[in-house]
Amino acid sequence: MRILREIASSLATGLATARVRPRHTLLIAFGYVIAGITLAVLLTLPAGLKRLAGNTGFPGVAVVLSGNAFANESSGTIKPDIAALVGSLPGVAHGDQGQPLVAPQFVVDTRLRRTDGTTATVLVRGVTPVFWDVVGHAISIRSGRRFAAGKDELIAGVAAARGFVALDTGATVSIHKSPWHVTGEFVANGGFWESELWADMAALQAAYHAQGAMTCLWVKLTSPAAFKAFKQALHDNPRTQGLQAVRQRDYYTDQTEFLKSLIIAAAEVIAVTLGLGAILAIVNALGMALAARRRELAIQRAVGFRRAALAAALLVEVLVIGAVCAGIAVLVAWFVVNGHEVGSSTGGSAIQFRMHVGAAVVGWTFAYVLILGVLSALWPITRAVRAPLTRVLQDE
Repeated sequence: MRILREIASSLATGLATARVRPRHTLLIAFGYVIAGITLAVLLTLPAGLKRLAGNTGFPGVAVVLSGNAFANESSGTIKPDIAALVGSLPGVAHGDQGQPLVAPQFVVDTRLRRTDGTTATVLVRGVTPVFWDVVGHAISIRSGRRFAAGKDELIAGVAAARGFVALDTGATVSIHKSPWHVTGEFVANGGFWESELWADMAALQAAYHAQGAMTCLWVKLTSPAAFKAFKQALHDNPRTQGLQAVRQRDYYTDQTEFLKSLIIAAAEVIAVTLGLGAILAIVNALGMALAARRRELAIQRAVGFRRAALAAALLVEVLVIGAVCAGIAVLVAWFVVNGHEVGSSTGGSAIQFRMHVGAAVVGWTFAYVLILGVLSALWPITRAVRAPLTRVLQDE
């Protein structure tokens, strides 16, 4: 088609001109790159949180909590006889010895000092031997050994060990005014648990003078599909109606939702504010670039190029520059912040997660930069192709 040939020819001329006179192109690119890098870096935070939640938990494990809709693993109380009853419900998996795979836990919060001198709340999880049957091979000891039963010993997640003082293997840390010996560090696929401390449940209960107390249960199911029947049975039994069951992965996803929403809202505000500044800068730079190319555009129109073809070629040229700049922004984010560990808190407890440049970050960065390009280019391009031809040629 003729119009496509005109667009291709005009685009080739424009790109050649940009190489010869790069000043205005660089000014346009500067606005793109600054806006793109800022957005890409901000988006790595919620992307990192999403990855953190996605790396935590199993689809075939249910978390049983006590209390209202705002309950978490460290709130509420579950009695031992109720925990035993939960193990008899439909859908619960059993171990090699026929025991129900229900892991009772006593979860508490403690304040510890970070390596930067500030203090933060860390989750301490007291567990029993069946806990290891529920988590299976997802947990591995990186250094040292597991804690011993009945002793004031604990193992630290690798993220907690990096972020807090006195959590290295062999160190002693004070929890609830009692000294606890750190016997090892564990890894958990880069998930939430790496920000926690794990200890023997009976020893932790004794330290908090809460013998027999349980705050939550982890229940391994026969399959992920068994969750619905298990939850219904939990609700139907009069003795367990005060409990609620949540898929383990859903529970940890919910733990990050507020923080993710807060970061995304901040990113949106910054993106709009910075985007307006970028649009003004690009409009000014593009206006100067098109002013310098008035003769070129006028000649093309004089020899028969249609305005629509010239406008389309100019828009494509602007978007090509934008796409290149978006790629640069993503690469900068990848090399500078991807994998960088950030300390924050969610659900009242400290977490460590890594900033992540994933497909969503790349997609949103390209979309944002290209939208800026379209909004910036419409008015200068329209004005350039609609300028009276005779006056432009006379001026030139």
